[in-house]
Amino acid sequence: MRVTRRNKILLSVLACLLVLPAVTVFGLNRYVNDTSVPLTDSLFPESAPKRLLAIFAHPDDEITVAGSLRRMSEEADAEITIAYLTRGEAANVPKTSLADLAQRRTVEADNAGKVLGADNVELFDFRDSGLPAADAAKAQETISALIDEYRPSVVISFDDRVGFYGHPDHAQVGVWVKTVLNTRRHAPDFPVKHFYQATLPESMISVAKELSPTFRDMYPTDPAQGLPAPTVAMTIDSVASEKRAALDAHVSQVTVLQAVQPGYDKLPSWIYFRILSREYFTQVF
Repeated sequence: MRVTRRNKILLSVLACLLVLPAVTVFGLNRYVNDTSVPLTDSLFPESAPKRLLAIFAHPDDEITVAGSLRRMSEEADAEITIAYLTRGEAANVPKTSLADLAQRRTVEADNAGKVLGADNVELFDFRDSGLPAADAAKAQETISALIDEYRPSVVISFDDRVGFYGHPDHAQVGVWVKTVLNTRRHAPDFPVKHFYQATLPESMISVAKELSPTFRDMYPTDPAQGLPAPTVAMTIDSVASEKRAALDAHVSQVTVLQAVQPGYDKLPSWIYFRILSREYFTQVF
């Protein structure tokens, strides 16, 4: 069949329409990510049970590492536990009582856990937006008891300085988790081999401060007080739909999530998480 000049032009235009978006996505991916950070397929240590405990302040905090949790849940014999020290009852949801919102967010946390392949989801009743004033000994006992119950080889939490974007509850959880692990890590029967803090590279922080009202308002202005530098990253584009589903599980927090991750609900997940295709961690030990 003869291809006319008009058809050749049409085919060329179609090819450009297909190629240009791919080039744009690739360019944005390279712009926001730090490709110098080493990649890993798993955070589990070798020759240790594949048990992971992620400890956060509020339901929806797991979104910071949701892709990595989902990927690791797919490994053979993996066991994933997500724990929240509060039920997120202080979030700004009009015409909803604290008790009702706590119950609602508990259900949302359970739903997100199912999407991410979590085997266990634990929620505690420390006061939301009040963790810096909470009983530190009780909080650390709670964290220590979680470790004794689930015996993880890997623990993931927030950093102990910023709390990812500047939330005091996040940073306080990071302080408590780090304190417990540093206190117990040299005991001969202590199960935790690796401790990671969720973080971001400078390239992504710069973009976040431009696009995210939350980062712009809450992130430290002094770079020396910012997030710890990442030491390892995991790619998450293969679990884009699952991460989007985890975001969508937190129905009561859409406005908050839109402010933290602008555009996640405007672009298809396979495009959004092909641009923001990596989750970053600092390995503390």
